Amino acid sequence: METGIYTVSPKNGFASIAEAKAAARQNGGTVLVKAGVYRENLVLDSRDSGCTYLAEPGAVLTGGISVNLADTAFPSDEIRARLTPEAAEKVRVIDLTAFGLSESDWGNVYPIGSYHSASRYDNGECGINLEVFENDRRMTLARYPNEGYLKIDGVLDMGEVNEFPPQNYWKCNYDLRNPRGGTYIIDKDTNERLKNWKTPETAWAFGYFYWDWADSSTPIRVNTANRAIMPKYVSCYGCRAGALYYLYNVLEELDVPGEYYLDRKTGLLYVYPTSDDGVFEVSISRQPLITVNGADDVTIDGFTLTCTRAGGITVSGNGNTLKNLLIKNVAENGITVNGTGNTVENCEITRTGRGGILLTGGDRKSLTPSSNLALNNHIHHFSEVYQTYQPGIGLYGVGNRAAHNEISHTPHMAVGYSGNEHLIEYNSIHDAVTHSSDAGAVYSGYDWCGHGTVIRYNLLKNIGGNGFTPDGIYWDDGLSGQTAYGNILIDVRKYAFLVGGGRDCVIRDNIIIGESRDPILYDDRNRDGFVNGGWAHQSCDSPDSPHWVKLRSIPVNEEPWITKYPQLSRLIHDFTRFNDPDFPVNPAGSVVENNIIINKDARFGHMAQSVYDYNEIGENFTYHSCEEADLDPDTLTFRHPREGFPEIDVKSIGRQKAGQV
Repeated sequence: METGIYTVSPKNGFASIAEAKAAARQNGGTVLVKAGVYRENLVLDSRDSGCTYLAEPGAVLTGGISVNLADTAFPSDEIRARLTPEAAEKVRVIDLTAFGLSESDWGNVYPIGSYHSASRYDNGECGINLEVFENDRRMTLARYPNEGYLKIDGVLDMGEVNEFPPQNYWKCNYDLRNPRGGTYIIDKDTNERLKNWKTPETAWAFGYFYWDWADSSTPIRVNTANRAIMPKYVSCYGCRAGALYYLYNVLEELDVPGEYYLDRKTGLLYVYPTSDDGVFEVSISRQPLITVNGADDVTIDGFTLTCTRAGGITVSGNGNTLKNLLIKNVAENGITVNGTGNTVENCEITRTGRGGILLTGGDRKSLTPSSNLALNNHIHHFSEVYQTYQPGIGLYGVGNRAAHNEISHTPHMAVGYSGNEHLIEYNSIHDAVTHSSDAGAVYSGYDWCGHGTVIRYNLLKNIGGNGFTPDGIYWDDGLSGQTAYGNILIDVRKYAFLVGGGRDCVIRDNIIIGESRDPILYDDRNRDGFVNGGWAHQSCDSPDSPHWVKLRSIPVNEEPWITKYPQLSRLIHDFTRFNDPDFPVNPAGSVVENNIIINKDARFGHMAQSVYDYNEIGENFTYHSCEEADLDPDTLTFRHPREGFPEIDVKSIGRQKAGQV
């Protein structure tokens, strides 16, 4: 079959990518997309296998409409009267109906936050919100306060919550339909402000209503006579006095540059410009800009993807390559991949509503690896809408790899993973987890059989801040079978390593620099819960609790598990033998040795007594300063070779130039 190059250009060649795709399906080859803005979604299937989509610089796929500031109008006097005097002179209006749009296009306000509960209500609406961008920056739906958070003054009724008391992990109200939302008391100054709202029924609240790792949002009712707000959607884990929140979707709060408000009935979009020559983009499409569904060996190279109420690219297939892409201002994840042997390389992903690159694949029963790869990507300033559990890189299934990436500027995790045998290496992670204290820059949890993942030669720096004190590498709630070596962790605010009671974990040959609460913490939460009724008891203290149910679902007594991880086949299910090292609540089989730890007090950290009882903890080395440790703080290398400590190739960490990886 004859192959060729099919050129897409606003001036000559094919008028649309879709037309060129039809030709390429007939003959194979390359679709070459010239510079220009293309308002279309590219959808590929098995008929497109083997094709290449190559974009020249300046080729942009967008799912939105664009409006220059000069083409906007001034609001009506009625609207101006509801604004502050300064805002009344600056706010402009865009009539979305003039673009042929209707209420079905812009939709309602939908909940945000990783833990919203709207789906539990018969009249709860879930969806992806229309968004507005000015000069490439996400605008904010008019809110109070403009920056930072308010604090809940008190809780009259926390509602019918999922989890109460705290850490009641599984005997919960998850199946309850239409739970009561509750009543929260707000401070006096905020209450006085709410009295000036003409249409308080439009208001929503977003916040961390109990835990700082659980963000959610809800419509509210306002009762200023009693200084109360009543959430429509219950906060999953309850609410507490002092919890952080803000109020939004109120016209009167359109009072600073960078905010907007949409009248959902009329389609009038009010924007407060940040400059005198702004360009506004409004996301309309609800589809990924590129979808690969069942196609194999496709290459997508060089596009800029922007402004959609979905993700940038979604791939389901094998052997596909995504490279040299710029993905920005999308409502969900930058790139989502499911399959085998796919590569995401040299891409920049920024200003996403959720995460960066998600790789899923492999078979856990047979431990067949996916061999998906995220290589040399730059992922930064992401998770701007959903604020928790939105990783810059997520690895799920078996045998994915993330290498030589730079991940930064996110309120929560940089790398998240689950499953087995992933490889996380040579990544630079910095300025991460800036809005949570119970979180990790590299995070996974809750799996006694999560064996085989290796975390090596990564640089983690400046983790936490703004009053938040998170962890560096966090193996949560019994996660077992992890290995970390050759990593450098600098200025991690709480624990550089936190091992939450798991087994078969190795922490060896790492360098930890800077003040932490404890450089290494290894607790025994599962054992303490089982034996003493500690806070984690409901996860593991009966045969039908989550850890035991999950353990029984993994074929640890079959091949290849029994050969690769024989320690799992020896696990004891007899609850009367709870002191046996092979009883899974016990933190046995682990190694912590030869780590170099530098802080002003030469602190090592803390390990539960049972960690010492069930393991032989090796020698670790603590120093008061880099000078004392003979470490050059600029190059992060030892001035003289250190016997017994493997050399870390610091220059290979992070993104590399073309051809170096």
